[in-house]
Amino acid sequence: MKEKVIFLLLIIMLLASCAGNRKYDDLMQRADSIMNVNDDSAKVAIRMLDGVKSQLPEFTQSQKMRYELLRHKAMNKAYISFTSDSIMKEVVDYYDRHGSANERMLANYVLGCVYRDLREAPLALEYYNKATEQADTTAVDCDYGTLARVYNQMGLLFGKHYLITQELAAYEKGSKYALQAGDTLNTIRYYQNRMGCFVILGKIDSAINVNLNAAKMFKRIGKNDDAAIAFGSNYGLYLQQGDVKKAQEAFKVYLKTGCEENMEYEDSKAYILSERGLYYMFVNQLDSAYNDLSQSLNLCKSYSNKANTTKALAQYYSKVNQPKMAAAFALKSLEYQDSDFIETRNTQLQQLQGMYDYGRHQKLAVQAEKKAMQRNHIIYILVIACIAILVISAYIYRRGILLKKKRIAATQLLYEDSLLKLQKLQEELAQLRKEKDDTVSLVIREKEEAISKLKEEVKDIRAKFSNPLLSDADIILRNSSIYKKFRYIEMHPMEKLDQEDWNELETTVERFIPSFIPLLKERLSEKEYHICLLVKFGFSTSFIATLLEITSSGVSASRKKMLEKLCNRVGTPKDFDEYIRKIQ
Repeated sequence: MKEKVIFLLLIIMLLASCAGNRKYDDLMQRADSIMNVNDDSAKVAIRMLDGVKSQLPEFTQSQKMRYELLRHKAMNKAYISFTSDSIMKEVVDYYDRHGSANERMLANYVLGCVYRDLREAPLALEYYNKATEQADTTAVDCDYGTLARVYNQMGLLFGKHYLITQELAAYEKGSKYALQAGDTLNTIRYYQNRMGCFVILGKIDSAINVNLNAAKMFKRIGKNDDAAIAFGSNYGLYLQQGDVKKAQEAFKVYLKTGCEENMEYEDSKAYILSERGLYYMFVNQLDSAYNDLSQSLNLCKSYSNKANTTKALAQYYSKVNQPKMAAAFALKSLEYQDSDFIETRNTQLQQLQGMYDYGRHQKLAVQAEKKAMQRNHIIYILVIACIAILVISAYIYRRGILLKKKRIAATQLLYEDSLLKLQKLQEELAQLRKEKDDTVSLVIREKEEAISKLKEEVKDIRAKFSNPLLSDADIILRNSSIYKKFRYIEMHPMEKLDQEDWNELETTVERFIPSFIPLLKERLSEKEYHICLLVKFGFSTSFIATLLEITSSGVSASRKKMLEKLCNRVGTPKDFDEYIRKIQ
């Protein structure tokens, strides 16, 4: 009763544990669903995950890895910068061994974002590429949304390194996979990102068309503010083409959105004020232009924005007929341009240094991998050599055994001949002794000397060639043709014995061990006697049972019964076998 209670308690504890684990799985599933709604909801998901952080010791290994993956995913969506790669490296290592294609892709993508925030561009690109390699685009459940984000991040990274062709290709793939994921909004955004590439490539018309198409698509899905921003972004492009009318129209639409800053760009407000000031200058609202340009200069942090704003102020002072101030701001703009050039060059040098360091580390990694492969090759060669040595040793050993068997066979023939001669001489000697004739005394002595000599020969043969565990008779019996036939039957159960085989077995044993007749044959039944013969040959109980068509337990019972019958003692079947083997 006590054991049943303990068993029930264990079942209850197990069910409670399973229920607890399912609770954590459900919570993580909800958090993942919430953060996938939009980027703002990612902070809600982080709070949900942080709520169970204290219960992490209760999580299984797979749950811990999923928790960390989802938390880092939410941080990335919430624009929270990463400061360490240690946890995500562990997560990637786990999912590379245990995760699905989608999980491996997500883990490598998030680690790439970690290195993006750590300003390790080469490593970020490496893990973005690994993420794309993990995607199984042939699968029905392929996570095209994550794949699209990977390519968008690759595009941003290429843009920072002025790899415009690669940047453009990445945005095209990002837009393609976002469309396959059913994410229309990001499809349009990734498409619009191509505008900057066309501007740098000098394809202003293509850049304008991208913005116009994006504006139409945004409007089609009800994103009117995004449509206005896309349309208004053509303002500067129209100015480059000298089309003031379209520039005014575009900027008016942009101003109506009330959009003043981009959280991802720290100089965004200063940039908008500078652009608005330029617009007011073109429409001759000089006071408004001066106010916006002055505010922009106060807010500017980057040399590039300062250069553009001071250049615009120089144009303003030129318009209001203040040449000294115009010249001063023009010189200031040149100074900022020089500083911007130096800063850009330093940034590029740092990026080149990073690429060089990464390339050097990659080279060292390749060299280390080659050394490891060389070590593995050496190990393989040693293993193969050891196997070869073992095979050769086994061959030599088997060959030695075969030679030894041949020597034993030859010795056996000599031994049998000696035994026959000895038996014949003993019979003749016995006959002569019966006659008790003095005339044959000399012959008797000769026979005795011959017998003695033959015994010495037999003893010598036994000492040199016999198995110490087997008697002379055992050696001969186990090399007899009838023994080999029984062994063949044992290996081929479909073959059958006939009465002649049993007769030959009896004759062979009785020829070399005559004591079998009075000790066993005359006192036992035919079946019992056959058991004794087979035991003497060393056959297994199961084989004996098969030959005699009885059960193995029946064979064991017969052996115990015969031990009691022949030796007047109770014992085990093994005791009976030992008794039979000792009969010589």
